[in-house]
Amino acid sequence: MPMLKASSSMHAIANRILSLRRRKFLHSKPLFEQFRPISAIDIDQIERQVGATIPQDLAAWLLAVGYGDLDESLSFRFEWFKWFKWVEHSELEDLVIFAQDELGNFYAFVPERGTIVFLSRSAPTYTVLASSFVSFMSELERRDFKLIEWAESLPALPYARDA
Repeated sequence: MPMLKASSSMHAIANRILSLRRRKFLHSKPLFEQFRPISAIDIDQIERQVGATIPQDLAAWLLAVGYGDLDESLSFRFEWFKWFKWVEHSELEDLVIFAQDELGNFYAFVPERGTIVFLSRSAPTYTVLASSFVSFMSELERRDFKLIEWAESLPALPYARDA
């Protein structure tokens, strides 16, 4: 995998996030808790599995932080990466899920464009969150990592599921 152009801004975000801690009742804990590191070989494996290229900024994030949980609310795991094919709406025909939040909602990117989309678990609706993963992470950081609050503040659009 070649050196990623998006990596400098993504690495800056990743480094800030990796240095942050959240106060708990009697202690503090890291904002990002790593499950395991990943390598370029892992990125290649994901791309083969889903049949799409991972956006450069998402790949740079994963290489910098690995699989893990962000603020105990957004989980990045190998098993979340899957091709999302069960919708009929033209904008959502091809999505790749890359994360899941604590309520079971999914986060996906649109191959070719890299747009980041929120997929509600409770209804067949979606919300476009950002034009890229680095924009998604920048906005999430700006909003103090209140992911669900952010996603629910935007208009949700319906999609029709395949039968």
